[in-house]
Amino acid sequence: IPTMEDIEIDGITMRGLNPDIQIDLGGIAKGYGIDEAIKTLRLMGIEHAIINAGGDLKAIGEHGERPWKVGIQHPRQPGVLASIETLSDESIFTSGDYQRFYVQDNKRRHHIIDPRTGEPVSHTIAVTVIHPDATTADAAATALLAAGKDNIATAARAMGIRHVLLMTRDGELIMSHEMQRRLQVNEELAGTIHIIDL
Repeated sequence: IPTMEDIEIDGITMRGLNPDIQIDLGGIAKGYGIDEAIKTLRLMGIEHAIINAGGDLKAIGEHGERPWKVGIQHPRQPGVLASIETLSDESIFTSGDYQRFYVQDNKRRHHIIDPRTGEPVSHTIAVTVIHPDATTADAAATALLAAGKDNIATAARAMGIRHVLLMTRDGELIMSHEMQRRLQVNEELAGTIHIIDL
């Protein structure tokens, strides 16, 4: 099984030492693309817009005279788990195990790999973050999914993330105080909720 030790890094040059290793930039590519698209819109003089790339998005300005309202999909049930009203210049990204997966031997196998084990993350099913920079939000949502509830506070602080919502495989919701202030949770779909300090 390839590990991070199989990647040799020399400045800006990387080389794989294991023929089975693959690098997937999907953890930041969508965020980077959205940031670049927003830059282009601003150069064109557009002050109010939302760019949505499959549920991950960045909003600038407002929707008329009100903020943009964004729904967060429940990862296991039909419907919206929660909604957020965006402030100007915010990105909202979610990483989870519910879009790209298959089931093998009654086990969900998905595309987000825990670098500590080389296996798909199994303790967490979804993480949503808010951050001004879409590239950072994209990377953070994926990294915090791998970090899990035991390490989320430390990892979020290290990445400069103040707004985070995590759902464990047992349906428990872990969120920061900052996210709690912004989130409108659908009580019918929410499980146990725990608030953490960041």
